[in-house]
Amino acid sequence: MADLDRAGDVAVRVGTSLDSDEQVAEVKPIKPEQIDALIPFLDKFEEAGFSAGDWKVVEGHLWWFNFDEIVMEFIQVLDDNDWVTPQFDWGEWQESARRYIESREMVESADAVTIQKLLTTHVRADRFCEGHLASMFENGHLVAVLRRLKVIRDGVE
Repeated sequence: MADLDRAGDVAVRVGTSLDSDEQVAEVKPIKPEQIDALIPFLDKFEEAGFSAGDWKVVEGHLWWFNFDEIVMEFIQVLDDNDWVTPQFDWGEWQESARRYIESREMVESADAVTIQKLLTTHVRADRFCEGHLASMFENGHLVAVLRRLKVIRDGVE
């Protein structure tokens, strides 16, 4: 069983991942202020008619996803608050991330470090697979992740 580390009033699991016994000591415990930086985006992303952006196509073959301004701000806040961490090998964790994407129940029981792994994986994957992050907004996964962070922060466990 992994030890619990208290950062302020937010307990986060450290030492092992939820889905294996591999060590995750390279990922630092999440601080309450890191969660507080993300929570305001939840209401914005849950608004009726929210769109992460749109696809831009230049005649022929050049295309990219153009994020809405609020999503660009969200990505910047993720970077500024160490949610996207270079101390984690997201490429090796993609299969685990896929299981969380497919299971709302797994997201609903994820700890803050696992949420950090998910956010790191999604932001990094988008750099290699155009539109990945947009699809995470579209399928509701990122809203579910932010809802989970709110529950963790509110201490409703």
